[in-house]
Amino acid sequence: MAKILVIEDNPVDAKMIMTNLKAEGYQVIGANNGKDGIKLAKKKKPDLIIMDMILPGMHGLEASIKLKENPETKEIPIIAVTVMDSSDFIRECYKEGISAFIKKPYDFKELFNTIEKNIGNQKMAKKILIIDDDPTLTTMITMSLARHGYQVIFASDGKNGVNQARIARPDLILLDNAMPGEAGVTVFEELKKSDITMSIPVILMTDQLSQAEIKKGENQSGAEDYITKPFASLEVVHKTKKILD
Repeated sequence: MAKILVIEDNPVDAKMIMTNLKAEGYQVIGANNGKDGIKLAKKKKPDLIIMDMILPGMHGLEASIKLKENPETKEIPIIAVTVMDSSDFIRECYKEGISAFIKKPYDFKELFNTIEKNIGNQKMAKKILIIDDDPTLTTMITMSLARHGYQVIFASDGKNGVNQARIARPDLILLDNAMPGEAGVTVFEELKKSDITMSIPVILMTDQLSQAEIKKGENQSGAEDYITKPFASLEVVHKTKKILD
């Protein structure tokens, strides 16, 4: 799934463009000024940057120049968006390595076409990693999620699950809380310690617990949600959609 960084200080514009990008299947991160945008670009390595040209503190063109001067970020395409339409300014944007120019207010069809021209159609089905040693349960969940358009990968133990998460970088992890060899809580802690996997949401699948125990465990571990066994496959789909969509 293509990752897009939106650098926009207007909260209304930022929310509108990020909501539309997410609806189109892109992974989206945001910053409201050039300085923070540059830091995020270095850390998150987005596939494309949408840069407002009028930003507080650091002009969008200045931020773009800094990104193009940095070896870590110079290859990331930048789409400039602004109300400014001076031909001299547009020429300056292209001269500094900006890939495309979109006039505000947004024409989203034009924006999406421009994105695809720069990074191709990288919208993909959201990826779910199941870490569970029960093949029957894993098959049931996989079939149900696949019918709803999700891509599913799985691991039968914690060690392989952590490795899969680091390599595949799924959008969500369904983690069994009781596996042989390595407890789900231990696996969860390993996932949250790694810079690569710490931001991936996790649903813990556990044996029957009271609502109070579930809430206590959720608060303590930091998992996005819990689901208790036995459960219907549609319950997994519902919780998955709630977190991802």
